[in-house]
Amino acid sequence: MTTMTGVVLPGNRRLEMQNFSIPTPEYGQVLVRMKASSLCGSDLRAIYRPTDQGTGPEAYQGVIAGHEPAGIIESVGPGVQRFQAGDRVIVYHIAGCGLCDDCRKGWMISCSSPARAAYGWQRNGGHADFLLADERTLVALPDTLSYLDGAMVACGFGTAYAACLRAGVSGRDTVLITGLGPVGIGMALLCRAMGARVVGVEYLPERHELAHKLGFSDIVAPGNNNAIGKVLERVKGRGFEVAIDCSGNADARHLCL
Repeated sequence: MTTMTGVVLPGNRRLEMQNFSIPTPEYGQVLVRMKASSLCGSDLRAIYRPTDQGTGPEAYQGVIAGHEPAGIIESVGPGVQRFQAGDRVIVYHIAGCGLCDDCRKGWMISCSSPARAAYGWQRNGGHADFLLADERTLVALPDTLSYLDGAMVACGFGTAYAACLRAGVSGRDTVLITGLGPVGIGMALLCRAMGARVVGVEYLPERHELAHKLGFSDIVAPGNNNAIGKVLERVKGRGFEVAIDCSGNADARHLCL
């Protein structure tokens, strides 16, 4: 087999299946056979954008889509040191220059170099049979996690974890999380695992139900312009050490402040 099928997002609510040559890994690269590649909210912007939208440095640039990939290494190129064929991996979705201050601190997403490229946005991503990846963007996937788990960790759960690190969440904290969608519920799980108490704010009843099933009892619904009173009641007025918005809603951001 020398060709594979990949998904391209031409805009105007369409997607196209196109044929691509299966790439050969070069120095420091691996070829990953895709097992799971999930859809992100940022992908939806590319699907729904008009076809005549300009392509800036952060715009989708007509490559194979998919920046939440997990799979098994098919083959490795020269110079690959940590991984080998048969290893299960997650692919971190940003490949930075590796040399700037942000990259050297581990925040490749903030890399401002023209060499920065995201899988599924500026370079081919995971919505295909195979993905060509740089070894430095791979994360080992433990056997205890499924490939679908890995795809969820690759972006959404990883985004939540980065926020927890930056906020320094620990067992000393009570954390307010506004918005319990996929990222918010991941944030809640991580904060609890780090020892913190979690209070959540969420409007949708089905997300309340999921949060309760996962063992989160301090969940309130905004309404009647009294969300601040409701959350402070849960902590007897003492406030929060950390507040993180996962909703993108202006009122929720204001509540966190």
